[in-house]
Amino acid sequence: MSKPNYAEDNPGKKIVMLGNEAIARGILEAGVVIGAGYPGTPSSEILPALAEMQKYFPHFKLEWSINEKVGFEVAYGGSMSNVRSVAVMKHVGLNVASDAFMTACYAGARGGMVVISADDPNCYSSQNEQDNRYFGLHALVPVFEPATPQEAKDMIKYAFNFSEEYHSLVLFRTTNRLNHGRGDVILGEVKEINRDYGFDWDRSRWVCLPSHSRVLRVRLLERLHEISEFADEFPFNSLKLSKEKINGVRYGFVAAGIPYSQLLDALNFFGITNKVSILKLGLVYPLPKKLFKKLFEFTDEIVVVEELEPFIENILKQLAFEEGISKELKIHGKDLFPQNGEFSAEIYLENIANLVGLPYEKVPVPENMMIIPPRLPILCPGCGHRATFYAIKQIEKKMKTKFVNSSDIGCYTLAVYKPLKGIDTQICMGGSIGLANGIAKIQPEKNPVLAILGDSTFFHSGIPALINAVYNKNNILVVILDNRATSMTGFQDNPGTGILITKEQGIRVIIEDLVKGCGVSPDKIWVEDSYNLNKTIEKLKIAVKAEGVRVFISRHLCSLVEANRRRVQHIKPPIVKVDQDKCVGCLICVNKFGCPALNFDDSKKKVIIDQATCRGCKVCIEVCPQNAIYEEIES
Repeated sequence: MSKPNYAEDNPGKKIVMLGNEAIARGILEAGVVIGAGYPGTPSSEILPALAEMQKYFPHFKLEWSINEKVGFEVAYGGSMSNVRSVAVMKHVGLNVASDAFMTACYAGARGGMVVISADDPNCYSSQNEQDNRYFGLHALVPVFEPATPQEAKDMIKYAFNFSEEYHSLVLFRTTNRLNHGRGDVILGEVKEINRDYGFDWDRSRWVCLPSHSRVLRVRLLERLHEISEFADEFPFNSLKLSKEKINGVRYGFVAAGIPYSQLLDALNFFGITNKVSILKLGLVYPLPKKLFKKLFEFTDEIVVVEELEPFIENILKQLAFEEGISKELKIHGKDLFPQNGEFSAEIYLENIANLVGLPYEKVPVPENMMIIPPRLPILCPGCGHRATFYAIKQIEKKMKTKFVNSSDIGCYTLAVYKPLKGIDTQICMGGSIGLANGIAKIQPEKNPVLAILGDSTFFHSGIPALINAVYNKNNILVVILDNRATSMTGFQDNPGTGILITKEQGIRVIIEDLVKGCGVSPDKIWVEDSYNLNKTIEKLKIAVKAEGVRVFISRHLCSLVEANRRRVQHIKPPIVKVDQDKCVGCLICVNKFGCPALNFDDSKKKVIIDQATCRGCKVCIEVCPQNAIYEEIES
């Protein structure tokens, strides 16, 4: 395999990069040694890009950690040891890491330390839209936010210098549009930091017991004050002033990150970029007060453009109040732009046109344009999770009862949709078992409580909740869907595969052994290949009817990973077809099992299998009550 372009040692060369690749390139150029984290869209590509670079720059020490908290601690241990370190996670991952993060901010950084938080406006692949700029305000640490892939590369490189200069952790906030957008990036020089590495045994700093933390808290506040004084000189902030008026009003705009880039597009569309004042922020906390005050002098109305919460808007209004001009100066924000979702181009155009009194007409939708009907997200063809959820529904039907299915977040959460309708709760990683602990205390025994989660999710945060269930004698069945991959975020390996981020062989952790170690009795642990539907139903029914804490491990390799391995090894998947003479069009395979490879021919009133989609799992053979589905054996 050729060297990826983002790993080239060719300063000055311009190449097109994914935002996450640009961030990884900046980390390389900054001389970072340790990188750790947990995969989570939209941040997932950063550490794998670094792992590709490690082949050519072996100073990197990288890992997929078991969860974000451990990943943060691994990186922070590096900072304590005077190496530059980065912790990578999506926005909700910082919730997991926050226990360590909030206290580590007191002690600050020794080697440069950056925490990347990739936020997800519009919940494209997340359970919430939380705005992690507030973690900077909460932890009293600076928050950087880049606007383009080039700036992301340059800014994160600068962030490590900044971290060491102020002995502060840096929160580097991105959003999905930056992470997964592409743009031109000019490569910089790759340097390794020449310094002595090693732990310094400064107990007054690294041992955060109350007597030390009281002192560290004062230093934290002093650091924040120093950074606040520097905020106006921050190299990625810029202020462009204009004295011109539009319809008698001097307008100013404030934005950071992707909203700044899209704001410029909208202002250019109307041809008013040079007629308004614009404050572009790269440091979104603490904010540059002197630049704001200068902006106040040149504007009658200010528009703060920011996705999600009114973070900058509220601070700006507070500053205007302190300056005694809050009544004379109009500050817009969430009165114009919504507090939810990602902003579309139309939102910018409509709001700016309405604000400044410029004509704007929406682009009309052609009458003959084809409208694609909405489609629910579904499990892949051949997904072993579908078979497991189908088995659960069959057992419910046979037992003439209803289960409470408490789920984690992952591919399997898609089973909430028709036709499986197999999920009743889902809030976070590890929450399936945690919620089941509480539900089981109340729910009558006629309604069994199942906690359903994936293998990577179990390693991430399911283990403590399982131990809790054993310790407190809660009556639950834990169903671990082991597909040997962290599939929803990009098929990353985990302890269940034993493969490291560098693709080297590590130590594989056996889920069955781990479950036993959590205190689950060996006679209450069942394992089955989910493709063996009848055996899965048989064993799972026994597990459902048992008492106490029990675990059913439904195991089959992710169908996408399996299909890719077959392609690489030139192995053809089994060919599954429908005997048109036996098919009666009952639609049980379509309406109850729901594999997207199964289609209904309305003209013939028969089911057919799309061979281009089918993965050859053969589970539908066992689903069909007419024995109309079969495997074609090549002669």
